[in-house]
Amino acid sequence: MVLVDGMRDDTARERLGFVEGLVSQGGGLRARVQGILPSLSRPCYEAICTGTQPVKNGVVSNDTVRQSTQTSIFDVFHDHRLASAVVGYHWLSELYCRAPFDYVLDRERTDPDGRISHGRFYFEDSYPDSHVFAEAEALRIRYRPDFLLIHPMGVDDAGHHFGAGSKQYAGQVLRIDMLLARLLPGWLQEGCDVVVTADHGMDEFGLHGGSDDGVRRVPLYLFSTLLTKGGLDTERILEQTSLAALFCRLLGVPPAITMESVPSDIEQDWFHN
Repeated sequence: MVLVDGMRDDTARERLGFVEGLVSQGGGLRARVQGILPSLSRPCYEAICTGTQPVKNGVVSNDTVRQSTQTSIFDVFHDHRLASAVVGYHWLSELYCRAPFDYVLDRERTDPDGRISHGRFYFEDSYPDSHVFAEAEALRIRYRPDFLLIHPMGVDDAGHHFGAGSKQYAGQVLRIDMLLARLLPGWLQEGCDVVVTADHGMDEFGLHGGSDDGVRRVPLYLFSTLLTKGGLDTERILEQTSLAALFCRLLGVPPAITMESVPSDIEQDWFHN
């Protein structure tokens, strides 16, 4: 799973040329995701990974610094003896490893008995996306995890500094496309299922947190042999809290009862029985 922090749906459609090209040739499916409110990073991470709303999970702002109290995808995978790896922002470590984050001890983490088996966590918003992808690929090759979460921050960082209509923001999304072009074909060749999405978007002021489509509407690209269809399904909007159940579906394990389900019409339309 590639979770591109701060990437709007419309900018992804305009700038992810390689990924959009794969979809246009029937190699994958493109839909859209409606993010939760508030459209802030830490609440979105928790919604994506636990399939629950902030009003239930209590992660209501970026200042909610504690471990998650909900059953996450990492818990479900661990219970089914599936290994997880994460290369991402340190807030993910605080939610699913321990909090507060220790900048020395928690930077690298290997814990086969923990929620996350292997972790590499960064704490600077300007940490290069190329490094995030390289570290993630190294973990994938070395440990062969069943689930790998890759979380680059460069798009979000450019958006906050320059706004969603800027050359810098568009250029950072283009860099994500180049990084995916470098790695995604190999993942597919090895039989991996790949999901590319975002936590939230960005507005022209370099802000997010509110309710307009620019900050809530994000893309969903899905590449899987389980799909019965490819191409565009942009009329379909999946709730962000259904993503956790989608990941469980791809790995063939039942989601937690607290996770919002994938709608039955999407299940029937997208996947083999």
